[in-house]
Formats: sequence, C-alpha cells, structure tokens
Amino acid sequence: MYPILFSFGNFDIMTYYVMIGIGSIAGLLVLYFNIKSFPGDKKKKIYIFVLISFILVIIGSRVGYILESILQKKPFCASIIGPGSLWWGLVLATLFAFPVAKILKVNEWEIADLFAISISIGGFFTRLGCFFNGCCFGIPVDENFPFATYYPYTTYAGKIFQDKPIHPTPLYLAFSWLFIFVILFFYKKHKKFHGELILIMAFLFSLTNFFIEFVRYHETQNLLSVSQIFSVIIFFTSILLYVLFKIYKINYL
Repeated sequence: MYPILFSFGNFDIMTYYVMIGIGSIAGLLVLYFNIKSFPGDKKKKIYIFVLISFILVIIGSRVGYILESILQKKPFCASIIGPGSLWWGLVLATLFAFPVAKILKVNEWEIADLFAISISIGGFFTRLGCFFNGCCFGIPVDENFPFATYYPYTTYAGKIFQDKPIHPTPLYLAFSWLFIFVILFFYKKHKKFHGELILIMAFLFSLTNFFIEFVRYHETQNLLSVSQIFSVIIFFTSILLYVLFKIYKINYL
C-alpha cells in the first residue's frame, strides 16, 4: 500500500486519485481511437455523452460508497471528494443513458459498446488505486497463500487484522477488469449487434465480482453484500437481454 504518491509541502498527492486520473485518460484514449473514423458531428455527440456519463459515475460512486458505509457501519469521510463504489456510479449513469441518448439522437447501445472497452481499462487502474489506498481489502488468508498481503498497523485493515495476512481483493478486481478489457478489445471487430460488448462486460464482471466479494472484508457480515446483490441482478439481466437481442435480431449489424 502506498496512499501518498508524493507531497508538496503540506499538500499530499494521493495515489488513489492519480490512478483514477490515469484510468480516465486511458479510457478516453481508447475511446478516441475507437471513434476516430466516425463523422465529426457524431464524435461531438459521443464526447458530450461521455462528459455527462462521467459526471454521473463520479457522483453515483461517491454517494453509493457513503450509503454502503452507513449500511455496513464502517467509518467513512462524508466529504465530497473520497473513495467511491463503482457499481452505484454505473447504475446512476445507466439510468440517465437512455434519455440522454434520445436527446442527442445517438444509438445508446452503440455508445454503450464503446464505453464498455473504456470502462474496463479505467476499472483496472481505479482498482489499483484502491490497493495503494488500502481500501476494499480482503479477509484473512493463510500466510503461505501466494498473494497474501500485509497492511501497516496505521491502516484501517492493519488495525482490524493486525499482523494477519489478508486477500488483496483490489488486485483481484483490477485484474478481472484487465481480463475483460482484453476480451472486449479483441472481440470488438467480431461483434454481431450493438450492445453485445456492454452485455458481455456486464456478464463477466458481475460473475467475477460476485465470487471476489466472498473474500472481501465487510464490517457487517450478511448472506450477500450489496455489491453481490447488484452482481446477481446484472448477471441475469445481461443474459436475458443478450438472448432477446439474439432472438429478435435487435441492433444487428
């Protein structure tokens, strides 16, 4: 863990926010190369859509994180800037995606496919930021486990588990995002309909996230975490939509 990347006097540059910045830039670069052959007016609309969605993801992630912290009775900072829960941000952005797409007169599923690739690479860097920040950590694991991680006593994880090794769940999540990015990147030229990539992304991440959550630490232990409930809903929704798109040839190319 390395929460502070460097400092300027009394001002600390947090690694978490740097990684979010890198992830955002990486996502925008991927989007740029994916739409560089599009007509100018279409590219402009997509960038407007991106800006609106990005703002919604940031707001939703932060508010969702605070709500989860309250429900799980774990400490948190109620400031505007702070860690976020990506699921909540994606849900909020998705709710507004369809009306915004209608206003801009663009195909929401085509844009969603472009977003899927960018979200995946952005998710990779964001979760690396979580690892450096010391949040979203896992439960204790055997010290001989190859990925066992120790946290300093000064951290929240260190105070809870002291000298016990724990699962590096942010790294599991980071590499699950990277895995999804690689699959989408190479499959995009073979997609059969608009919306296929975002549904594949939703299916894969909901599946991997569901199982990773079992080794993630939660202040309040329930049968399923909030994130797992989201995963179950998104898992079955993505399958249902994929089947419907295939049967009724919706948005086929």
